Amino acid sequence: MLKLLVVCLAVMTGFFTPAYAHKIKFIQVSDVHLTKNHSQHLEDFVTGVNMKFSDIDFIVFTGDNIDKPKEEDLYLFLKIIKDIKFTTYVLVGNHDLSKKHNLSCDKYMKLVRKKLGTYHSSKSNYVFKKGEIIFITMNGVKDTAPGSHGFYGKKELLWLDKMLSEYPDKKVVILQHFPILDTPIKSHSLYKKERYLKVLKKHNNVIAIISGHYHHDREEVCDDINHIVTKNFSNNRYYKLIKIENGFVHTKLIDNRHSAQETL
Repeated sequence: MLKLLVVCLAVMTGFFTPAYAHKIKFIQVSDVHLTKNHSQHLEDFVTGVNMKFSDIDFIVFTGDNIDKPKEEDLYLFLKIIKDIKFTTYVLVGNHDLSKKHNLSCDKYMKLVRKKLGTYHSSKSNYVFKKGEIIFITMNGVKDTAPGSHGFYGKKELLWLDKMLSEYPDKKVVILQHFPILDTPIKSHSLYKKERYLKVLKKHNNVIAIISGHYHHDREEVCDDINHIVTKNFSNNRYYKLIKIENGFVHTKLIDNRHSAQETL
C-alpha cells in the first residue's frame, strides 16, 4: 500500500517526465563553402562550439560544405569537423558533388562515414532518431549534372513517403540543402516542388523542414510545417541554434564573429 502511494504521489508531482517532453537541441551549419584558403573559419567554429556548448545533441551540416567538388577539400572539411565533440551529420549540396570531377554522391558519403565513424550513414538519404524526434535527410542533388535547382526525383520521393509512413505517431524533422519555399532568384528554385508537396500532404507528422542554399535567413510556417532556411556560414558568419520541445520548434541565428555563450 505504501509503495502504491509513493508511485501515485510521484506521478501527481511530475516526478516521472513523459517521453514527449524530451528536449532536443542542435546546431545547423549550412553553406560553409570551404576552400584551403579559408579553412581557418571552420577550425575557429569547431573550437568555439566545443568551448561554448555542453548540451548539444548533434550538429548538422546541410550541404555546400566545400566550394568546389574537390576530393582534397572534402578530406580537409572532414578532418576539421571530426574534432567536434558532438555527434555530427553531413548532407550534400550542389557544390559538393560532380561525377565529372570524380566526386560522386556515393564516394562522398562513403568518405564521410569513413572519417566520422560507423554511426553515420554512407547513404545521402538516411534517418536518425534523437529522443522522440525522427530526423530524415534528403538529397536533392544530381551528381551527374549538379546545379542550383534542387531536384527530388521519383526515387527520393518514394523513399520519403515510405519513411514518413513508418513513423505516423512520431514528430518528424526533414533536413535538406534545398528549401521548399519559393525564391525570387529563379535559378535557385526547387524543380517541380509540387511533387514534393504532394508527398507531405499525405502525412501529418512533419513539424519542420530545415535547409540552407539561399544564403539568407528565412522562416515561415506553411500547412503547420516550420520552414527554416539558414544563412550561409561562409566567411565565418552564421549558424543556427535550434531547440525542439513538446513539438514546438525554437530557433536562434548566431553570428559566429560576435557570439559569446549562447542559450536557447
